[in-house]
Formats: sequence, C-alpha cells, structure tokens
Amino acid sequence: MATTTSFGDSPDQITAIDGTVTRNANLTIASYSSLSVPAGATVNGIVVTWTGGYGGVVGIAQVMSVAYSGSENSSVLAANSTPADYSDISTVTYGTPTQLWGLSWTVDQANAITTKMFTESGTFYHDAFQVTIHYTEAPGATSLSTSISSGIVKIKSGKVVIK
Repeated sequence: MATTTSFGDSPDQITAIDGTVTRNANLTIASYSSLSVPAGATVNGIVVTWTGGYGGVVGIAQVMSVAYSGSENSSVLAANSTPADYSDISTVTYGTPTQLWGLSWTVDQANAITTKMFTESGTFYHDAFQVTIHYTEAPGATSLSTSISSGIVKIKSGKVVIK
C-alpha cells in the first residue's frame, strides 16, 4: 500500500512540527497542497496526525473530523489513544490506514481533504496538522524512478517527492 503525506498549509504556525503554535479552539485546515494520490488509485484510509496541546477541554474523545467539498458531515473520530488533559506539546493520531471516516473518496476528493479540530470548551494549541492518505495504485500503474550516483540535476518545473 502506498501513501502520500502533507502538512497543512496555513496558518503558518501549523506547517511543521516545530513548537510554534496557534491558539484556536475550532480550527479548519482546508489546504494540504503536497498530497499526491495518483489518478486511478483507490483510497484505503486516512490518518490525521495532530501535534499540539490543550487545556480545559471537555469531551476530548470526539474532536476531529475530515471532509471534502460537497460531503455531508464525516464521522467524528476519537484519538487512537485518547490523551489526558495536558499543556505540553504531544502528538496524537486520528484514523487508521483502513479508516475512510464514513465517506467514499475519489482521488480528487482525497487530494483536496479538509480537516477540522473542534471543542465546545477549552483551548487547543496547534503546532502541526499532517494528513497521510493510504492508497492502492491502479492496476497496471507504473512508477518512474531514477538513480543518480554523481553529477548535476536541474529541474525546470514539476514536483520532487523523496520517499
């Protein structure tokens, strides 16, 4: 099973796990521009990794949802290991490699995923949001690879993915 992973694009404080936080009880991330599920692939599952801290949150078991444009409300998932109330930065995962969050996903929808973290009380301190989409490539799909042992590489346009 292949994967593609991206950090959220904005606000700037959530684009990497770096200890820089934004304070927001209800935060929707609508742009993970580095996701690249290939055409024809089958989406198998979606994992959202949240790095942050929180305090005073009631009902922490249900705080994360995912969706795509035009979808109804997705399933609201509890963390894979529900954390205790904390103020230090920690990492929590939501979903699994086979969890589709109660929705059917096309490649375009998966590449345009939206995540939302929410609470009715308390405060979140968000350091980073990261989405990993697990997929199976279409039958007959080929993967191009190149090996370079020395020399100069010039890339004029496009995208480089290092795995």
